[in-house]
Amino acid sequence: MAAPEDRSLQGTLGVASALRSVRPASGVILAGGASRRMGRDKLSLEVGGRPLVERVYRVLDSRCGEVLMVGAPAVAVTNVNLPGVRHVSDLREGREGPLAGIEAGLAAARHERVFVAAADMPFVPGRLVNCLLELVSGSGVVAAVPRYGGRYHTLCAAYDRTALPAVRAALDQGVRAVHEFLERLGSVRFVEDLERFGRPEVFLMNVNTPEDLKRARSATREPRRR
Repeated sequence: MAAPEDRSLQGTLGVASALRSVRPASGVILAGGASRRMGRDKLSLEVGGRPLVERVYRVLDSRCGEVLMVGAPAVAVTNVNLPGVRHVSDLREGREGPLAGIEAGLAAARHERVFVAAADMPFVPGRLVNCLLELVSGSGVVAAVPRYGGRYHTLCAAYDRTALPAVRAALDQGVRAVHEFLERLGSVRFVEDLERFGRPEVFLMNVNTPEDLKRARSATREPRRR
C-alpha cells in the first residue's frame, strides 16, 4: 500500500520521468568498496554492455546537475566514460564506510538536494531518483529512503545537505552504519510502494559477488520498466 505522501507524486513524475528534476540536485556515486567478495575491482565490470559504474553515472547525470564520485581514485575509472564527473576523497583517514562517503559527498555537493547511489547498483530507475529527490524538496524531510524486503536501502536514497552536521556528529561518535544514523536522525521518509518503478529485487540489487554479476547480466536480457 502506498504511503499517502507518495501518491501525489505519481502523476507529475509519470509525465516528467525522462527529465531532470525541476530543482537542481547533485548525484553522488559511492565507490569506496574494496571489492573483496568479487575478487577483483568491479567498477569496470560490464553489465548489459556498459561498466557498472557507468550505468550508475548515466542515470544520475540524466537527473542531476552534477555527478560526484566519492572514494575511487580517478585512475581506477580511466577507461570508463564518465564525462564531467568530479572525484572527491573521503574526509577521514582509513576506510570509515559508506556513512563517511555520504559525509564527503554532502560536503562537496553544490546543490541542496543530493542523491546517493552505490557504484555497484546497475539498475537504479530514473523515476525513483526523481521521486526521492522531490520528497526532500523543502518539506522538512532530510532523507528519503526505499524500504524493501525488511531493509533500508540507504545507498539508493536522497538526502538534504542540512543533514551534514548530523552525519559528522554521528561519525565523531563512532557510528558507521547508515541505518543506525537514520534511526537517530528523524525526519526520514521511507518509501515502500516501489513496484511502480519496476522490480525492486532487481533495481535495488548490489553486484558484490560473481554470482551477483551473473544475475545482473541475466536481468539485462529481461524486459524491464525504466
